[in-house]
Amino acid sequence: MAVTGTVLVLVVGTPLFQIFGRLLDRGFWPAGPDTATRSFQSWAYGVTFAVMTGWGLSLAILIANAFASKQARVWWSITASLALWYPLDTGRSILHRVYANAALNTALLVVMAIPLTGTFGEFH
Repeated sequence: MAVTGTVLVLVVGTPLFQIFGRLLDRGFWPAGPDTATRSFQSWAYGVTFAVMTGWGLSLAILIANAFASKQARVWWSITASLALWYPLDTGRSILHRVYANAALNTALLVVMAIPLTGTFGEFH
């Protein structure tokens, strides 16, 4: 997530990002956003992706340390952060009909849940 967030921060507002941006825009601006809105989106998405980068790095550090030390509290910290993030982010996405983000969240949750589920016994 840290790498993905960093890449997204760097490409937001560029033609490369517009491939994904159009999927997000459909729920709010079927004809496409105007220039001022695009500027706001660039800022808002950039800040959001920066937070995602920080969270991803924190998770990576926790995961690296957790696997080395087998600390149950770290496993639960990671699980709790996912359990809080997913319904809040995905629920808002569905509420606003931004289904591309809900799908992305679901894919990310599955990718992260597989190792968490598989390692539960090693941490408890």
